[in-house]
Amino acid sequence: MRVFDVSDPGIWVPVLAVLAIASAAAVNLVGNRLVERSAMITAAVKIGGIAALAIAGILATGVGSLSRLVDAGDRTPPDHGWAGFLAAVALTILAYKGFTTITNHGADLRRPERNLGRSILISIALCTVLYLLIVVAVSGSLSVPQIVEARDYALAEAAAPLFGPWGVRLTVIVAVVATLSGLIASLFSVSKLYDMLRDMGQAPGLPGREGHQSLYITAGLAILMAAFFDLSRIAALGAILYLTMDIAIHLGVIRRLRDEVDATVWIPCVAIVLDLAVLVPFVALKAGSGPLTIALTAGVALAIFAAQWVTVRRRGDDDREGDEHEHAGA
Repeated sequence: MRVFDVSDPGIWVPVLAVLAIASAAAVNLVGNRLVERSAMITAAVKIGGIAALAIAGILATGVGSLSRLVDAGDRTPPDHGWAGFLAAVALTILAYKGFTTITNHGADLRRPERNLGRSILISIALCTVLYLLIVVAVSGSLSVPQIVEARDYALAEAAAPLFGPWGVRLTVIVAVVATLSGLIASLFSVSKLYDMLRDMGQAPGLPGREGHQSLYITAGLAILMAAFFDLSRIAALGAILYLTMDIAIHLGVIRRLRDEVDATVWIPCVAIVLDLAVLVPFVALKAGSGPLTIALTAGVALAIFAAQWVTVRRRGDDDREGDEHEHAGA
């Protein structure tokens, strides 16, 4: 909206969000080959665009700004102290959700036993380099209050001495590409995961045998969220649910699957402690500043739990009926 000089986006934000989700779903309906090709192109655009902006920001402030990697610089304390810092980490965890997207693509990779781990390591290395470049570029050009004021355009402001107004335009282009490609990849991986859960009788499905029903369910729920909630509330809701799910999975591994998967118990235990370390302060701060978000999150969690409980119970009833028919036939 900033590119088009729209001061009050109003209804345009949810409209554009719904269009983006619908477009990503349409790409997934075409097939895996188009998803793979689009992922390669958009990844190159994202990495190239972000790197160009970050390097421009570093050049604008001088190579000496690289000392920011080891220098604390502006020691402005975070809002709400350490609790505010840890709560902010809860939101940044969503930036790393893409690594779970890689694992959901395992069945579509050539030689997944080798390429899955390699893909994750390469992705982490690229993200680390890019994030460090962004930190150096932004912190070398802007103070903390300026970064807060610039918000989504902080990197464009840092690169402004070299790119001028084109910095904002390039940032918008990269953001649009990143959003669309992220939606395409997320819908693909989540629908595949939902397919697996539905086949296992762990998640509900739609009537009939439509092959893309998991994609329809995933995209439909995403559209409802985008249409009725603002992006900051969606991010907060997603962070709470994601961390809660992570804790539940680790507990399940420790209690029920530790021998089956030969788990090293201390690893999921440490993960649970770290999840709680950021989840508890985030929920506490949100309960004070945005109790409606906490209420909505609790409602969504209860709806998910109820849907799965009904589905699993129905599967159990169907299994018992099948066993009774087999015994009757025998």
